[in-house]
Amino acid sequence: MRRGMTVTVRGYRGIAFRVKRVRQGRALVYMVGDDREFNVDVEDCTNLPRKDYCGVCGQVGCTCDGLER
Repeated sequence: MRRGMTVTVRGYRGIAFRVKRVRQGRALVYMVGDDREFNVDVEDCTNLPRKDYCGVCGQVGCTCDGLER
């Protein structure tokens, strides 16, 4: 996992997060479309392809951002 990567986090179904920092098995992530940060276990993160979430609201499955899918 690396900084800038987009992931889903176990326990936060349907929300895309961006990785801000990774240290000692923990990741500091923030919601796409929001500025709230969460400190989560790296094992709870799963890579999320860009086409699978909205770049505006961060909802998985939303297509309102106009990205060609």
